[in-house]
Amino acid sequence: MITKEYEERIAELEEHVELLQQTNINLINRNLQLSQQLDAYYDVRRRVQVLRDLVIRHQELVKHADLRDDDELMALIESRMEQEPLYENPDFGLKDIAELTGTSQTRLIELFRRSPMYKSVDDYLDYLRLIRSMYYLQSEKSWSIGACAQQAGFAVIRTFNRKFLDAIGMTPIEFRQLMDEGGRK
Repeated sequence: MITKEYEERIAELEEHVELLQQTNINLINRNLQLSQQLDAYYDVRRRVQVLRDLVIRHQELVKHADLRDDDELMALIESRMEQEPLYENPDFGLKDIAELTGTSQTRLIELFRRSPMYKSVDDYLDYLRLIRSMYYLQSEKSWSIGACAQQAGFAVIRTFNRKFLDAIGMTPIEFRQLMDEGGRK
C-alpha cells in the first residue's frame, strides 16, 4: 500500500511540478513583455528629452538670431532666397522669411526700414520677383507676359505691369522686345 500511496503522491508532485514549470514559463514570458515595455517607455522618455533639448536650443537660437548685425542677417536672407526661390509663391511674405531665418518679424521690419535699398519686406520681395520675371521674359519666349509674372510670384498682372514700369522704366512687352532685338544683333 505504501507503494500505491507513494506512486499517487509522486503523480501529484509531478503534476504540481508541471504546473510550476508552466507558471514559471508564463512568468518568464510576462517578464519579457514587461521588460520590452519598460525599454520602450525609456526609449520614449529619452526621445522626449532629446526633443525638449532641441526645442530649448531652437528657442535660444531664435533669441540670439535677432542679435545678428544687419549685414549678416541680410546675407542670410539673400542666401536662403537664392537656395530656393520661395518668393515665387505670391503668399510668401514677412512671416515666412522670419521662420526661414529664425528671426522675429519685428527684427526683419527694422532691418528693412534701415536698408538703403529696400524700405520693406514687400519691396525686397518685389525686387526678387521683378528680377525673376525679367529672367522668364527673356528665357521663356513661349510664355505670355502674364505667365512670366505669375511664375515669378506676382498674383495680379496689373500690379506686375505697374511695378515693372516703375522699376525698369519700360513695360514688360517693351523689355521682351528689347531683349529679342539685342539677341538678334
